[in-house]
Amino acid sequence: MTKKPSLSGGQFKTPQPMTDGGGIDLARLRDMHPLLPADMAGVMVMRAALGLQRNRHSSGVGLQMAIENRRHYCALIWPAADLGAAKQHDDKRITEDGAEAIALAVAYRTRAWRVVRRMQQGEHADWLLEDQDKGVRKLVAFEVGGTDQRSITGPLRDKLVQVAKSVDVDQRWAGVVGFKKPETALHSVEVRTHGR
Repeated sequence: MTKKPSLSGGQFKTPQPMTDGGGIDLARLRDMHPLLPADMAGVMVMRAALGLQRNRHSSGVGLQMAIENRRHYCALIWPAADLGAAKQHDDKRITEDGAEAIALAVAYRTRAWRVVRRMQQGEHADWLLEDQDKGVRKLVAFEVGGTDQRSITGPLRDKLVQVAKSVDVDQRWAGVVGFKKPETALHSVEVRTHGR
């Protein structure tokens, strides 16, 4: 069996289970990110549920995660949504907001990052997150995308190009969520500055 190359040109390492064997429960999104307004978190989680269920997935489905060059698997859990209500939502918003809910939950679960604020147009990322590294606060620009039917590879490359333009942060990351086969990839981009 051949290993697939990562976007950074390296090789994927052997798939690793999450260390504690638990799942990711989207109903806890606000617990993971206390600064996320409750109404916003509720809509994001509902749209994630709609995106997953319209692709015939049930709560508890396996989520494949590629975090940099390592693969992880866990169960993805969410409160059921009424698919009849999907007609009251824009299809694109279901995919985008649902992807943000899943990506933020994965970022918390795998990196322990928390939302600081929503980034604005022109800041080249969707979310400003914080990382506590040995007691030092580091800021992370996090750009997220979602795809309902396509591969996540192309959108991830585009998101990495976009987030590389973010300024005044310590790290720049992109994440893409695929709903057809529940999967997500989170990758960082290194930005070279003059004089380095």
